[in-house]
Formats: sequence, C-alpha cells, structure tokens
Amino acid sequence: MEIRKLLFIFSIDILLIFGFTTCAVFGISSNGNKSAQSGDYLSYEVSNVNFDNYNYFFGLNSYGNTVITIYGKPPARDTEEQKDRWNSTLEELSSKTKATLASKYMYPHGEVVTCGANTKGYFVILFKYGNVDESLMNEIYAQIDNSAREMSIYDIPVEFGYGTYYRQKIPLSDGLREYEFGRSIENLSESDIQIIEEYMMQKHESVYKGGDIANYGTIPLLKDKNEHDAWVHKMMLIFHHIRGKLDSYMDKGQISSYAYGSTRLEVGIPQNLSYEEKTAIAKESYQVIDGEARKENVTDVPVAFKSVGNLYNATETDDLRPIEETNLSSSEDKSAVELNNSNNNTDTNNSESDNGSSSGENESSKNNATPGFGLLGSLACLYGGWKLRKK
Repeated sequence: MEIRKLLFIFSIDILLIFGFTTCAVFGISSNGNKSAQSGDYLSYEVSNVNFDNYNYFFGLNSYGNTVITIYGKPPARDTEEQKDRWNSTLEELSSKTKATLASKYMYPHGEVVTCGANTKGYFVILFKYGNVDESLMNEIYAQIDNSAREMSIYDIPVEFGYGTYYRQKIPLSDGLREYEFGRSIENLSESDIQIIEEYMMQKHESVYKGGDIANYGTIPLLKDKNEHDAWVHKMMLIFHHIRGKLDSYMDKGQISSYAYGSTRLEVGIPQNLSYEEKTAIAKESYQVIDGEARKENVTDVPVAFKSVGNLYNATETDDLRPIEETNLSSSEDKSAVELNNSNNNTDTNNSESDNGSSSGENESSKNNATPGFGLLGSLACLYGGWKLRKK
C-alpha cells in the first residue's frame, strides 16, 4: 500500500494576494544593437527557468532574469573548447571591469547587482529593478567595451537585464546579524557597509539549479516584494491544483516529487528511467500543469524537470524532514510547517533550521527525518511545498 506524506512550508509573511502584475520591460536599441522585450525570451533562446544558463562572476545570484536589451554579437563558438575559451575570456573581462563597476555602479550605491555570462556567449549585467535607463546602460557598456578593446575584443556582446533577488541576505561583521537585500543602509555602520561592498565583489556558489530534463515556461518580471509574494501565492495555488492531477504519475512511478517555489515549480522524475521516457513524461505532465495554471490566469507557467534518485521510496515508518540548504535562511526568514500523513498525524521533532522554523496554526510544529532527504537541496527553488512519493 502506498502512503503519501505532504509537506508544506509557508513563509509567514507571504502576502496572500490573488493577482500579480507582469510588466513589460522597455526595449532599447542603441547603435544598431538588438533589443529584447521580456516576452521575447523564447526567440532569444535563453530560458530564465533554467538557472544553469547563467554563470555569475560576482555579485548576488539571480533566480529568474528578465532581459532589457542586448548589445553586440557573440563570436562563433562551434566546439566545446571554443565555448570554454570564450567563457574564460568573459571571466577575465569581469576581473578587469570589477573595480570600475564596484566603485561607480555596484549595489548598494548603484543599480548593478550581478556580473556574469550566459550560454549564448553574452557578458551579463543585472540590475535591481528601479532607476535604470538607456543612458546608464550606454555608460556601463562603454566602460566594458573599453576594457574589452584592451583585450583585442571588439563589439563585445553584453546582455543587460533585471535579476530576481527574493529576500537574499548578507552576513554582517558580528556574524549574528544579516542585511536583507533591498533594505536601506542608512542605519548601518561604515564597517557593515564595507562588508556589503566586499560581498558584492565576490563570487557565490549557486544553490538552485536548472532542470536537466526540461525547462518550460518563463519566470515573469517581479518588480518588488509585493509582486514576488503574489507570485509565490500563485505558485502555491497551482501546486494545490495539480496535487490530484499528478497522483497517477506518482502511482506509476513516473514522478517522484513536485514542489512550488518562489519563482517556479519543480518536478522530480526517477533517474533510472531512460532519457526518452523522462522527456516524454515531462512534456505530458507539463500540459497538465499548464492547464491547471491557466485556471489561475498564469500562462507559460515556469516548471523545471529534474532527475532524482530513489530516496523517496522509504519504508512506512520513515518520517520526513527538510534539511536546510546552504542559504535557506536567505530565502525564508520564518516558516510554518504542516506535515500530513494519509494514515495519521504525528508529533515531530525540532527542525535543524537555523532560521527558527516554527509552527503556524497547526499541530505540526516539529519535523521528522528521512535518511538522505538533505539531497533535496539539489532540487530546491526556495521551496514552499513538497509532494513526495513514498512506499
């Protein structure tokens, strides 16, 4: 007999807003450069649902970019060796431009938050949403272009865009406090501001990965916390809609897990299936998810499909506990945990989460453990809920 356990983690400060606004981003054409609107992501061929399409050299990691405009054109890169060599060149360019970007344009004193590259061969500059215009991008492009010319690179390809930095935090000097991205720095000491400046000049490992099977849909531009909270709520509602629809796939062992997060949904497919089987399941189940998403007026719903192991096939007596990821505290300050067992409700043990995960208005204020559940970190996307297959 199959028993399913359903784990929800809800942020206590999520605004339960039933709508969200997807704003068009202005396109800019400068000196014959191609411009891209937010809706042109598919024609541009860089999925913002697949986080592996971006490699960040310094600044905060973004999880869902919106293109503003692109300058220049990447060189031909037909072999993996050529791609690797070009990526190394762009990383070298980032080192040459870092000091200038940090001193004049970098957050917290400027609008630039991230510097990196994408799989199309573009040098990437990401801003926080706000005071970004054509003159600013032209000015930054000129700085990058000058550094590139010193490396004998002409018409350097650069993508400018908005990043998604939902509730990311930076540890401060005493190690006990954290600065949340986007908040005022007026009350911070000079030493704390210096720490933020230094942090923004460093490379930070990306926790959330793209789907190795398929990545469908588009993450919309989320301008502020209110819009992001509204989007999270949409993801939660869609998650509830698909619960019954995807159960048949779980019964047949075609899907191991699915979850909603702060920017997208993720679906885990058993890794022991063939590539053809995985892609077929992803394509078919996405149609189901997309149909339910449209009921919430969400089109082109973002979903990442990943290969997962068999850690879900635990025994009936095994319990579930989410092991906190490296930066879970940066994505969820506090959360309420509800653990439902199809047979019974049980009291659970305290979570190891550093961010003080606590009970909401239900009895499940504590968590239990499943061996290997920490591997779910590779599946995570600031998760708000999990549905797991369990034997």
